[in-house]
Amino acid sequence: MDAEISLPDLARRLPPPPASELRPCLDATAVCLTRHGLARTSMADIAREMGVSRSTVYRQIGSVENAAWLLLSRDLHAFYDTLPQMFAEADGPEVITRPLAALLRQAWDNPVLAKVMRDEPDFVGRAIAAQIGPMIEQGARMLAPLYQSLMDAGSIRRQDPLSLAHWLLGVFMMLVIAPPPTDVDEFLESMLIPTLTP
Repeated sequence: MDAEISLPDLARRLPPPPASELRPCLDATAVCLTRHGLARTSMADIAREMGVSRSTVYRQIGSVENAAWLLLSRDLHAFYDTLPQMFAEADGPEVITRPLAALLRQAWDNPVLAKVMRDEPDFVGRAIAAQIGPMIEQGARMLAPLYQSLMDAGSIRRQDPLSLAHWLLGVFMMLVIAPPPTDVDEFLESMLIPTLTP
């Protein structure tokens, strides 16, 4: 797959990365969210963790929810940086299954997500009900050009790239909440490669 064709387009569609000067604030936010969860973390908690005033934190991130979105953006950009190597090492449909498996492992290992999933199921349910449709729609529109370029390169079977992106994002969301009973690479390969092979 020619990563030079598709990855720059994907990068333009990602939410912008947080400014580097926000790193201490976002690191403190991650500590607080892991400790208290999203619903119970306050701006005062983040300020205390940083050793600064609340007004400093408000100026930098605005709200706990905004900080959580900035953390997600930071994680997405860090993951994006790993894609060229994954694509270079993948063959055929593995250009889909390897990054998907890696992103799932990253989600399962994320201490903030683990805390929220474990201790705030009501929040997760409300967030899914309110946000899942728009999130999948936005993500699918972001991924569709990448999938089109993979089809054009002959790496995956030609099909509607937007529909494929919708379906794969739905699979991803389901597996974040309910991990498969077997190794994730084996699971995804057995389920997806027949669908994706040219």
